[in-house]
Amino acid sequence: MSDQPEKLDSKPEFTGRRLVMLAPDAKFSDIASQAEDASLRLANSSEYKSHEEDYINAFDQADGIVFERFGVAVINENHEAEINTLTTASRTKSVFLYDEPERFVYALAEVGASGGGGFWQWLLRLLGFGPKPPVTTPPSDPKPVDPKLPDSYSDNASAYWGVQAVRALSSPYTGKNIPIAILDTGFLIAHPDFQTRTIQTKSFISAEDVNDLNGHGTHCTGIAAGGLRGSNNSRYGVSSEAKIFIGKVLSNAGSGSDSGILAGMDWAMANGCKVISMSLGAATRPGQSYSRIYEDIAKKALGSGTLIIAAAGNESRRSSNIIQPVGHPANCPSIMAVAAIDRFLKVADFSCGAINGDGGEINIAGPGVSVMSAYKAPQNYISISGTSMATPFVAGVAAQLWEKNPSATPKQIWDLLVSSARPIGLPSSDVGAGLVQSPQ
Repeated sequence: MSDQPEKLDSKPEFTGRRLVMLAPDAKFSDIASQAEDASLRLANSSEYKSHEEDYINAFDQADGIVFERFGVAVINENHEAEINTLTTASRTKSVFLYDEPERFVYALAEVGASGGGGFWQWLLRLLGFGPKPPVTTPPSDPKPVDPKLPDSYSDNASAYWGVQAVRALSSPYTGKNIPIAILDTGFLIAHPDFQTRTIQTKSFISAEDVNDLNGHGTHCTGIAAGGLRGSNNSRYGVSSEAKIFIGKVLSNAGSGSDSGILAGMDWAMANGCKVISMSLGAATRPGQSYSRIYEDIAKKALGSGTLIIAAAGNESRRSSNIIQPVGHPANCPSIMAVAAIDRFLKVADFSCGAINGDGGEINIAGPGVSVMSAYKAPQNYISISGTSMATPFVAGVAAQLWEKNPSATPKQIWDLLVSSARPIGLPSSDVGAGLVQSPQ
């Protein structure tokens, strides 16, 4: 790893709003009353359920919104003094516990990338020029690599390489009737491969419907819950009979914020989704801790029947000896963080690593380099690289495991994902337990 951490990119980091954690037993009437005494008017998320995008109006009609399921308030900018009063005054600090800044979040994919650094860097490395890959130290107790399984994969007539690598072809499970939520840029509703599927949708982006003009969300949905490519019948999806829930929490430009993510998670859990797949995030710095609020939310999700899976991030440039830490919110201990590998079972050049203590670990890996899946019109299909692509592979396998083990808890599914992962001889700081595997 480089002695000097790479700077975060120029994307905006914070929105100006604040997230405030509330006491778990607090009633909305008490929350609203105490906030009003501090000159803040808060709306209840339950008032914004009837139409797409309605919750966004709360930030115009009030000073913020309370997500009751999570016990979290999101409060508009320029109210730091009022928030400070609520979290420190003896009369209110038992209800308004702590606060943190709201972050911008982004889609995590590299269209056309060959594994990080772009085509020309890849070609130079292939020819023997340019920076050499960093030397990594193998884990002290590596699990034995299974010699009976292939050590590389290629696309073929039956399936694209990622589907083969996770052994979905030989699995009898299709995620049948398991509800998966993909929180992303939406979905191409007219995609020809999904016309017989029932898809529930909701947009949380102002002035944009759920239709995906970006392509990222469609691609991730295809990996998690798609089936065969209509033009050649090659398989690109894992759980082709899962129930699909599309929450548009990122704009067509590929950006969003924590409040939209919270709204999407709230909607997904209200609809009984077993798995929430989030191929999105924000870069973090070495030494930076995870969001306490997201961690509390993830714990609540695990306790109420939902497993949250998120992309580790694409900020590393391992070919230049730079490994960046797992991003937000995947760096929360109670959210499963997914790294990306290529078809030779090597960690992707861009894939973030477990370099931060106190959370920030990598839990598992999935195929994430040159992954073919569904896409926006008119292309309908494309190959993309990113930890974004690895994440829905894990989500799709989680649905398969839930089909096989219908009474399992989210923690049990987490443990099954980890215990059944294929060791690939790489450090756990790079790939966690190894490559996710479909139940056989």
